[in-house]
Amino acid sequence: MTVTAGNPPGDFVQVGATRDGLEPYLDAAHRRGMRTVLVETPAYLRWRRLLGRREFEVEVAVERPQDPDAVRTALAAAGVAPALVLTGFERYVYAGFALARALRVAPWPDAGDTFRPLDKREQREALLAGAPQVAQPRFVPLGPEGADGADAADRLDGGDAADRLGFPQVIKPADGGGGLGVLLVDGAAERHRALDRVSALVNYGGGAFSGIVAEEFVKGPEFSLQGVAHEGSAVLLSVCEKLTCLEEVPDEPGLSGFREVGHVARPGDGAPPALQELAQACLDATGYRAGPFHVDVIQGPDGPVFVEMGFRLSGGGLVALVEKATGADWAELAFRTHLGDAPVRPPSPGGAGGTGVAGQISAVSEQELAAAEALQEPGMTVEIQLAAPPPDPAAVPAADLPVLASDLARHTGAAGRVVLSGGPGDRIPALLHSLVADRLRG
Repeated sequence: MTVTAGNPPGDFVQVGATRDGLEPYLDAAHRRGMRTVLVETPAYLRWRRLLGRREFEVEVAVERPQDPDAVRTALAAAGVAPALVLTGFERYVYAGFALARALRVAPWPDAGDTFRPLDKREQREALLAGAPQVAQPRFVPLGPEGADGADAADRLDGGDAADRLGFPQVIKPADGGGGLGVLLVDGAAERHRALDRVSALVNYGGGAFSGIVAEEFVKGPEFSLQGVAHEGSAVLLSVCEKLTCLEEVPDEPGLSGFREVGHVARPGDGAPPALQELAQACLDATGYRAGPFHVDVIQGPDGPVFVEMGFRLSGGGLVALVEKATGADWAELAFRTHLGDAPVRPPSPGGAGGTGVAGQISAVSEQELAAAEALQEPGMTVEIQLAAPPPDPAAVPAADLPVLASDLARHTGAAGRVVLSGGPGDRIPALLHSLVADRLRG
């Protein structure tokens, strides 16, 4: 779609709010004169107002945004005429693409005429079939969630097949987001407990998970690739080194989950060829031809190992970090590839327009913020972005709490974000590690 004076741009519809509060699609839509529409659960719309998040011109409350038919009906009732539908959060990425296809609007058909985003299990199977050269952990699907009580783990455990993966191994929902329900286990008994735990969880916005996966644990540095698919080709914007920690699951002694503590972003033009090839193989195997994507990998002893892929912008503040390091406006490039109203070009070699390297941590204490304030490095900029005080729990209607349970568990508790840029690039990872050393040791 080319936007001209005689061609009204229509409405931009975002299914699901971002959890980091950046909402980068708003700026891209406003530059085009598009009315902005946010679809979310009534509970989360109330919650984000308490958080003071950026406003969309129209808010459409849908009890189940994961249901594209329900979203389509609600948009029609609100008089919304979508020209572009994108998702702001992993939970709703499946509904977003289905809605665009049903309405015959972007990103359909450029993303792929029959494309639908694959969950974590389906991604692994697609790579096995279409890109067997890509290394990935061995895995065992443990079936659909939905059993109750102790019988849930009995029916899902996977028995000998899961045991053959060895230990430790990772248990994760097939369609979870934000690290929800991703657990590390060190034996069959722990796996059984982990499956009980995951089976009892509610996905974001309510509802069950599509399934659960057990996979072998690959030890090594973790990275994520941020890019845009344009006409089937991977335009790699950045490579982010992850800082992750293990944290004990509340009320579950011995069970640990993963938490992303921080990231270090570098321009994608300097990525090793193996990572460039992996990104392209992921697009080819999943059939994704246009739009934003990110790929999580672990650097194993023999090269990069695929972990999972997302068909959207990353959360956790990474959109802003990628732009700081590379000069690339990731959301703007996504709009360009979907609407065709401006050329889609990768960032200039060497990250022109950016700092070349930028890093961040999500600080969880005043001590971490104070340590960041004390950093003094020649040529380095230290930005401290304080988190807004958490809303008064009494202001949250009791009926909203079950719907918000996963959000309250995974997206609260930060004291602020610390962003480092400039100066010697090799100093940024060391300084970030020093700020969160206690958590990384845990």
